[in-house]
Amino acid sequence: MRGICWYECVSLFVAMSRLCERLQQSVKEEVFREYCANSSIHGVRYFDRNERTVCERFWWLVVFLLSMLGCGVMIHKTYVKWNQVPIIVTFSEKTTPVWDIHFPAITICPETKVSAEKLNITAEMNALVAAVERGNGSSERESVPQLKAVSQLCNMLFQLEYHWLHELNGSEDDLVGTLKDMSLRRDETVVMCQYGNTYDACEDRLTETVSEEGICYTFNMISEREIFRKSSLHTEYNYMEGWFNSKEHQPLAPVFARGAGLHDGLTLYLRHMQEDTDYLCTGFSQGYKLMIHGTDEYPQVSMRNMRIPFSHEISIALKPQMMVTSQSAADFSWEKRQCFFNDERHLRFFKLYNQDNCELECLSNVTKALCGCVRFSMPRSNDTTVCPLSMWQCMYRAKWFLRPSNNSRLPPNEEFEITKIVNSCNCLPACSSVYYDVETTQTSLDMEKFLLATNELMGDDSDKFFITTIAIYFKESYFITSKRSELYGWVDFLANCGGLLGLFMGVSILSLLEICYFITIRPFSLRKTLWERRNNNSDLLTTNNVQHSIPPVVTISE
Repeated sequence: MRGICWYECVSLFVAMSRLCERLQQSVKEEVFREYCANSSIHGVRYFDRNERTVCERFWWLVVFLLSMLGCGVMIHKTYVKWNQVPIIVTFSEKTTPVWDIHFPAITICPETKVSAEKLNITAEMNALVAAVERGNGSSERESVPQLKAVSQLCNMLFQLEYHWLHELNGSEDDLVGTLKDMSLRRDETVVMCQYGNTYDACEDRLTETVSEEGICYTFNMISEREIFRKSSLHTEYNYMEGWFNSKEHQPLAPVFARGAGLHDGLTLYLRHMQEDTDYLCTGFSQGYKLMIHGTDEYPQVSMRNMRIPFSHEISIALKPQMMVTSQSAADFSWEKRQCFFNDERHLRFFKLYNQDNCELECLSNVTKALCGCVRFSMPRSNDTTVCPLSMWQCMYRAKWFLRPSNNSRLPPNEEFEITKIVNSCNCLPACSSVYYDVETTQTSLDMEKFLLATNELMGDDSDKFFITTIAIYFKESYFITSKRSELYGWVDFLANCGGLLGLFMGVSILSLLEICYFITIRPFSLRKTLWERRNNNSDLLTTNNVQHSIPPVVTISE
């Protein structure tokens, strides 16, 4: 009896399994047929038509797969373009007036580094050479510390000729202080300036700035505490003199441009005493180095400058090249944007990010790694020392390591460290920046005839100096701004994908939802319907069998 029950259970399980398999198979077939009959994707309806031959269905299958392949290739190309070059640089829709931007900062560095009254370089060097040749107390000369300080500003020819100067005893502790004490006086170098229609002595707008060219004078740059992180810098000296209004003691903000033309520009009147001219340190090129830069950029005059000769009148017309970045492009990473916002790139010594500040900080790091010290004009911390004159060659070589290939001959460990520092610099342009294209014209000033005509007014000593004028102004009132904006966003990418899917296969969002519907919801609904239908048929069959198995009731009448 138990064997019979076990056999019936196994038979029932096998029967139910076969029934479920047949039901599952019938559900798949029914779902596939319904999808082919009702799908909005082109070509699918021909896959399950009874009136289609096998050859026709095979042809439609091949055509469908080729269309899908072509659509996939085109979507992949669109994705690569969206992923690699999502940003485009175009011209702005509107012009920008020059009075909406700041007037640029102007840095002027005299080629003559020191006043002859403080130090006559040629005379002192000749006397020092004579003392060295005689071998009698050259190290005890009072001018040795001053000569060693000024020598850091001289050119390569001077360094090769007087390479032994660093071997002499002489303190180099207060290098910047020594240069400041010997430098040309600001009020005697820039005797007058005119911005717009206002004449001024420039005392409130011209600041002494420490640069690799020595002590320079800068017009219209923000204050030191706004451009540097004072908490990270050393405390030995300042890179810029305190910039404040002598009456109100409030920091002066950079001035905005007033308009285009000479009458709305800056005019500087420079004076140079002939007795201060020295050819030994900087060579035969005399005059001034002038750099035009942004108000938030600390000047590196040796990197890019304009040469201004004595006794000339120079006119410099500026044409701004401004780059801005739209808010839509700010959502992308800096790798795709290829620029940095100020809050994206942290600099150790500078509060404000721009490419020039970043490169200066990078050069300072490379110089420290290569030489163990930095140049006096570079930003540094308290634990970093200023390089003495003996490290001049090392400081000179450091800037070449910023190039991609420097052909250096360093030990492998040092080269690896410096390469690591250079690769970590990552000094991309700022997302908002202004540069200036310049057009210059110049003419000589015939000072001799002018002085003869005004001899009574100028005095007897008036022929002992050179007068140079520099006029800097905007060439046009309006300029076209370049804008870095989004080329392909999510909406553009989806639109392109939708267009390609519609072109090749007639697919839309509802077509994709149809596929989800026939994969998830429809099979369960259809399985339930088929199951109920089979149960109803089974119940009906059982009832009929029962009715046929009941014997008829015969009624016998009495």
